[in-house]
Amino acid sequence: MAQKKIFQPNPEQLKLAPNITGREINGVGEASHRQPTRIYWHDPDTIEYGKMQLWFYLQNNSKRAAEARRIAYEIDALPLPDITDKKEQATAEEWTTKVKKVALEASAEMVGITKMQSEWLFENSGLDYQNIIIVAMKMDFDKLAQAPSVTTSVETMAQYSRGAKIAKTVAGWIRERGWNAHPHCGPASGPVLLIPAAIQAGIGQLGKHGSMISREYGSNFRLAAIMTDLPLIADAPADIGSEDFCQSCKICINACPPDAITEEKQLVRGDTKWYTDFDKCIYYFNENKSCAICLAVCPWSKPGTAPKLSEKMLRKRQKVEV
Repeated sequence: MAQKKIFQPNPEQLKLAPNITGREINGVGEASHRQPTRIYWHDPDTIEYGKMQLWFYLQNNSKRAAEARRIAYEIDALPLPDITDKKEQATAEEWTTKVKKVALEASAEMVGITKMQSEWLFENSGLDYQNIIIVAMKMDFDKLAQAPSVTTSVETMAQYSRGAKIAKTVAGWIRERGWNAHPHCGPASGPVLLIPAAIQAGIGQLGKHGSMISREYGSNFRLAAIMTDLPLIADAPADIGSEDFCQSCKICINACPPDAITEEKQLVRGDTKWYTDFDKCIYYFNENKSCAICLAVCPWSKPGTAPKLSEKMLRKRQKVEV
C-alpha cells in the first residue's frame, strides 16, 4: 500500500492562526456540558479564526463558487412575513403533520422534529424556542464524489440555497398562522448546532467522520432548520446501525489527507463522541475547496447503499444479541 502523503499547510495560512486551538474552543476534554463557542462560519470580526475564514474566501473565489455563495446569501437575506396577530389553534399532532407536509412539498427529502436544548445554542445567542424542525437536502452524489473540487463546492452551496428556501417557506407558513419561527441554514453556522439537533430529530446518527449518516442517503445530504414555538410532537432518535459499522470501518480515516479523523471517540463538552480534529481539518479544508472527501468515500453515501447497510447491521446485531 502506498504511503499517504503528509499534508503541509500553506505558510501564509499558518501565519493567520490564532493563539488558541480549535480543541480549546470546541471544549475537547471538558467533562461538563456547556454551550458551544463560535469558531467558524460566523462574523469574522467576532471569532478567533476570523482571519483564516477570510483567507478561505480569497482562495476559493472562482466565478462558479462566488456565484453559488452569492445566491445562497441572497436567499438567506430575504425577509420573512410578519407574525399575524391571531394564533391559529390546532393540536400538536395536527401541527406536526401539517408542518412536515409543508417542508416535504417545499422539496425537503427528510424532516425531523425535536425539543430545543440550550447546549445546542451558541453562547449569547439570545434565542428561546421550544422546538426545532430539521430539514435535509440530498446532494448529487456524482458531484460529491469529485471532492475536493469546485463542482463539489458549488453543489454544496446549491443545497444550502435549497435549504434556505425550504426553511424560509416553513418559517413563513408558521408565522402566517400566528406563531413565531426563525429559519436557519448554511453555509453560515447561525445561532444553533444543527448536527446534534438532527440526531435527536431522527434524521440519522453521528459518523466517525464527524458528520451525519442517514438511513436513506448516508452522508450525502445537507441540513437546514426552523426554530419555533409552534406546538409539535418530537420524533425519536434513529438507530440505523451506523454506529456499529463505524466502529470497525477506517475508510474515512485512511482517505483524510490531514489525518483529522481518529479511531477513538473523545470527550467534548460533556459528551463522548467522534470528533474531527478541527486543528488539522481546517487548513486542508481552506486550501482544497471545502474538501468533503470523508463524505464522498463513506460507504453509506453511495446511492442505494445506506438502506441495505442499515438493514444488514441491525440484523447482524440481532443475531449477536440472541
